[in-house]
Amino acid sequence: MTEDEKQAIRASFVGKKVSQMSALERKVFDEDFQYGVAGRSSAKNLAVINSDQKKSTLSSILKRLGLNKN
Repeated sequence: MTEDEKQAIRASFVGKKVSQMSALERKVFDEDFQYGVAGRSSAKNLAVINSDQKKSTLSSILKRLGLNKN
């Protein structure tokens, strides 16, 4: 199975429950889950985004309270 075929299958099971997946969709899902093929870099990027959001939120709270260093 080519990577393009796997991508098409991944797109077909987005948002489905595992119990609703076809046998082929489940096979690709299981392989990705086991080996971590899909989403490795996106999980790392999400952690960076969340960290940046927390920092900006904290700084905005401190600014509203008048406790910022500026």
